[in-house]
Order: sequence, then C-alpha cells, then structure tokens
Amino acid sequence: MGETCPFGTDVQRYWDKRFEYFLRFNDGIKIDKEGLYSVTPEKIALEIAEHTKGDVIVVAFGGVGGNAIAFARTGKKVYCIELDEDRKSFIEHNAKVYGVDDLIHTIQGDFFAKASTVSAKTVFLDPPWGGPSYKESGSFKLNNFSPDGTKILDYAFLNFDEVVLMVPTIFDFSEIEKFDKQYDLQDNVINGEIISQTIYFS
Repeated sequence: MGETCPFGTDVQRYWDKRFEYFLRFNDGIKIDKEGLYSVTPEKIALEIAEHTKGDVIVVAFGGVGGNAIAFARTGKKVYCIELDEDRKSFIEHNAKVYGVDDLIHTIQGDFFAKASTVSAKTVFLDPPWGGPSYKESGSFKLNNFSPDGTKILDYAFLNFDEVVLMVPTIFDFSEIEKFDKQYDLQDNVINGEIISQTIYFS
C-alpha cells in the first residue's frame, strides 16, 4: 500500500488497513480520521449483518457507514443515525459507492432523540470507544462508551426486541450481568486475530 496517511502519522496503521475497512476504498469512499480508526472492517460488518435476525435495523451510531452498508447488502432496510453532519453525508456517499443507498435512510441527530421516530425491532450499537487509547485502560467498562453504555442499553432494551452490541476484546462482561439478559457472543476475526466481539441479546 505504501501511501502516507492524509490524517497524520498517528493513524498510519489504520490507513494501511483501509481496504479491510472498505474493499472498494479506491472507488471514492469518503472517510475522516475518526472514521478511519473506528469503522468496522467490511468482512466483520457483513458477518454481523448475516447473523442479525431483523429485516429492519436501526444503526445507532452511523460513523461513516460501514455497518449500515453491510446490513443493506444483506437486504435489510436500515435507519442510520449519525450526530455529525459531515459523517452523515459520508454515509450517503459511501452507500452509493456500494449501490445500496436505496436501502439506507440517514438521520442526523442524537440516537436517544431520533430512534423513537422510526419503526424497527432491531438496533445495532457500536458507540465510540474513546479512540485508539481505549486499550490503555486494561479493562473496558460500559461507562467507557460515549455516551454511557448503561444508558444506551437501558434505552435499547426498552425500545427494541433485538439488541446487538459491539465491544472491545477487553470488555468486562460482568458489566452486563445486571441486565439479566441471555446473549450469544461472536468473535470478530481478521487475519486470525480477534479484534472485537459482538453480543447478540435475545
């Protein structure tokens, strides 16, 4: 690959993996620095989409559209909520690159304010982890998410039948015992390495 990252040397390692994030990166994918280190790799996003049961999905924290595009590629209708106006436009553009813009409805705003305005039984949650430095904490708690993960899950369980949450590999699973929910766990693997995990609450 060999190209210098346009967002700085501190995220060069993520830039070098850009084709893992979007196989069609060179077809005009739009991304920013935060999107570069937080987007779900395309292979994993598709695996999550295939494992998720619902046909209509709310993607709570849209980012630059990686997960929304994957859900749409598996034939699901997607309501993609993103707070940042620029990233909302990135989602719309990137969805067109993959030819699934007809299945993705983007909504700019706060998840807690906007999720109740759509009709869906499934929500996908991948809230910000605090940037690449999250690994320094050693153990990841619900309050390390932004916004707070307990608040997110309380809202999600109240308003959706199927809740899917992506977590770091250092997530403290004792954190979700208080919800008294059954769940399935999926390891998200790239090149033989588990890079994150997905929790499917039943």
